[in-house]
Amino acid sequence: MTTPLAELLAKVPALNDPSEPFTYVVKKDTIIGEWNIVSAKSLYPTSFETIDKKFKVIIEFDEKKGSWKPKEKSSESGAKVSGGGISFGSSSNSFSGKSSNKGFSLTLGGAHQTKDGISPVLAYSFDSDKIKKPLFEFLEANGWKRKRGLFG
Repeated sequence: MTTPLAELLAKVPALNDPSEPFTYVVKKDTIIGEWNIVSAKSLYPTSFETIDKKFKVIIEFDEKKGSWKPKEKSSESGAKVSGGGISFGSSSNSFSGKSSNKGFSLTLGGAHQTKDGISPVLAYSFDSDKIKKPLFEFLEANGWKRKRGLFG
């Protein structure tokens, strides 16, 4: 039996775990899982660099069919100022369907300012399944079926 959408959306805050680096929120009739993977500034004596990387999974529902469809969005931006010049960059990606993304970064030396303070090491890892799996299992456990694609 499919849990009514209003009741399902009311349960979403219970998915949030303070020990995890991502959150789930309800906006209108959608669920959004958000992960601010890294937001940092390097404080090198001879250069300055910023990086900001985020990931979202957005769940849209078809109440009549009792189904849901995920859309993924990722973004990354950065800037660098050093003795060699100035560079800026950003990228954005949107995707609907099945995917799995993983990443890891480690920077040693200098000083890096993050929301947690200043550290000589900037390290982060990302696995999209970590944010998607609990959400997708929650939807399936409440009787909602994932909408299949053209070849699904």
